[in-house]
Amino acid sequence: MEVEYELTRDDLYAFQWRGVFESPRGRRARRTAYLGWLIAVVLFAIVPAIGADGFTISRVSFGFIAITLPVVFLLQWCLERWLVRRAIRQLLEEERPDRGQLGRHRLVLDEAGLSESTAVGASRTAWAGVDRVEQNRDYIFIYTAPVAAHVIPKRAFLDPQQAEEFYQLSRTRKAAAG
Repeated sequence: MEVEYELTRDDLYAFQWRGVFESPRGRRARRTAYLGWLIAVVLFAIVPAIGADGFTISRVSFGFIAITLPVVFLLQWCLERWLVRRAIRQLLEEERPDRGQLGRHRLVLDEAGLSESTAVGASRTAWAGVDRVEQNRDYIFIYTAPVAAHVIPKRAFLDPQQAEEFYQLSRTRKAAAG
């Protein structure tokens, strides 16, 4: 099976965004950040309750926790999105059409693996070298490493059924290779 498509900055942006916010590593990093903020806010609320006479629960500032935690979480959410958006845009500024990732791609799936060709190069990956195959609403991702993938826009297919067949064929061949 073969597909030809044009990879745009928006496609690469979507792939990078997905990697940060939908990958297990990205989710784990965000959970860790929120947990760190939770611990910090709770510690700041508990510190006044520790005195010469020991720990007094009535001096714990529950109001501080109730007000500060949502504010800190909201600020963290906004800041991480702003920083990630900025970092991805900076990476994409360095990309040039038809010089690598951006531009025309041709991907061929066969029994042995997948072959990709662009204006500047070609690659061949055996199915055993494919890390995983995933999809979302707009793209099919054939990962050749934990953080590197062939990004195939579903708009490259004539209809959603053809995109689904391509995805299922990729998954079947990857599963058969182990």
